[in-house]
Amino acid sequence: MPALPALPPDPDSVTTAALDRGGWSPYPLGEDVVEGEPDCRIKVLRTVGVRTPTKVVAFFTAEPSAFRWHFVNDEAFVLLEGRLTLTLDTGELYEMRAGDARSLPGGREGLCEVHEPSRKFTVVSSA
Repeated sequence: MPALPALPPDPDSVTTAALDRGGWSPYPLGEDVVEGEPDCRIKVLRTVGVRTPTKVVAFFTAEPSAFRWHFVNDEAFVLLEGRLTLTLDTGELYEMRAGDARSLPGGREGLCEVHEPSRKFTVVSSA
């Protein structure tokens, strides 16, 4: 995951964001791209928490493509739009459509195949 700024500056504050407004930042995947051009974008709401040391709360978008994904920390997400397949290195395969949710423990890796332009809301945390 690329380095993200500490947001919000005051961890004890409330943050808001919307899918249909500005504020998106490029999220380059570099050598993790296997096929296509994912043109990933991220809109971060929070990177620090009051009670958890590592936290990323964000919207994330990707165009049709395939790329490696590293679940360094625990991650839970809801696919808001699109369709994708997540195949973990363990062989576990998850087909996802809009409205589906997953929660993965940290330490997993796999291939993410984005079949349609997709958007997810994600929360990444660690103890």
